[in-house]
Amino acid sequence: MRPVSYFLALSCAIMLIHGSGAAQNPATPAFVPSYSYADLADLALASSITAHVKVKSAKKLPPALSAGLLAGYVRHLVIADVIGLVRGDDGLAPRISYLIDLLSDSRGKVLKINKTESFIFAVPGRPGEVRLVAPDAQIPWSAQTGQRIRAILSEVVRTDAPPPVKGIVSGFHSAGTLSGEGETQIFLTAAEERPVSLTIIRQPNRAPRWSVSLGEIVDDGVIVPQANTLLWYRLACFLPATVPDTAVSELAESDAAAVREDYAFVMKALGPCPRMRKKR
Repeated sequence: MRPVSYFLALSCAIMLIHGSGAAQNPATPAFVPSYSYADLADLALASSITAHVKVKSAKKLPPALSAGLLAGYVRHLVIADVIGLVRGDDGLAPRISYLIDLLSDSRGKVLKINKTESFIFAVPGRPGEVRLVAPDAQIPWSAQTGQRIRAILSEVVRTDAPPPVKGIVSGFHSAGTLSGEGETQIFLTAAEERPVSLTIIRQPNRAPRWSVSLGEIVDDGVIVPQANTLLWYRLACFLPATVPDTAVSELAESDAAAVREDYAFVMKALGPCPRMRKKR
């Protein structure tokens, strides 16, 4: 929840913009932000409202109404018309207002957003108001971005959607009868205590194989996540870089080493989780 100061700032800003006429249009800086799958998933999963809007006006706010503003940013009150609701169980007013912090360039100018179309990620506020889930939770609209957002939200509501992953509980390794043969199972912690595990199979003269199980029964080859899918995001973006010592503390040294090696293989297969948004 935002503090009361947020609502005070928003209410005062609405009074300010109605009393001073249309906002001035700032110059457009030279940069245009780009967004990765993880950026979009971070925003979409943190919000209960995702909407396609057209900005009617953006009014720069004075410092008195910009508490907590980071250096290099300028806070604005945005009045926007809702073009389409992508997600929002309770609907949305046709015209809404919200606060946003816009990054300024070296000249102190900010991106011109008047009359532009955007996607916003928000939670409900007072009637006719929403609260962005992050200071930069408004991104430029495009048909391609809309498709990516809808794909993420469609996966989230599926009954078999993978849960958020929190870490590693334990690992187990069983060596085979042949040299280079073995099986590793790594059990993960997930939301709502749902079972999630990794299985890595090694056989002589063959590349290692791995899979993810989202149930009580661990079965080789259940799922191999594709990049830029919800399951990939849950794993690649939130699993630790290495196996914690506590997860293999009861194993023999050779088995613990095998678990770490197989986990490293999985993390390499998943690849990095790039995020383009600046951390606040």
